[in-house]
Amino acid sequence: MDQHLYKYLVLHKALYIPQLGSFTIENVPARYDDITGLLHSPRPVTRFTEGDSPVSQKPLIDFLANEMNVDDDTASKELAHFAKRSHEQLSEEGSFTWKDVGTITKETNGSASFKATHDLSELMPPLKQGEELILVLKGAGDADLEEAVDPDAPKDQWWYYALILLILGAGALLFYYN
Repeated sequence: MDQHLYKYLVLHKALYIPQLGSFTIENVPARYDDITGLLHSPRPVTRFTEGDSPVSQKPLIDFLANEMNVDDDTASKELAHFAKRSHEQLSEEGSFTWKDVGTITKETNGSASFKATHDLSELMPPLKQGEELILVLKGAGDADLEEAVDPDAPKDQWWYYALILLILGAGALLFYYN
């Protein structure tokens, strides 16, 4: 059930689990830090909101039934079982960990806090202004290729010569047939 709910969350960017709350995936835009001079890449962030949601569960039930190859009633029961199990674990142990998504922890004041499993900023580290950008290209069976992108490098202008040859060829054809 966990993997099906995670797939639904990734595909639809929103998921409401009864008795637990709503998960959403938001895109945080790229930002430039004036103080450090770092350019931070855009990244998706998973957020959790505790409480009920007026969202219809029909699309989720249909999705789960299709993914698990069961009828809608069975999918609904599986979702209810997952929701009950996660709510009980959160109530009894004070935290609930959902693999690949994150951990919900009950605070002393009764509210819930959420810590995402993955921090995607590790995958795309920030760039410092003025640094050379290095691209690493990997192919199946090919050796790693590293190429520094230099903005001052001369541009490849082979197409100028091809255009000149095309014009000369067209001129020769016109001259020959006239």
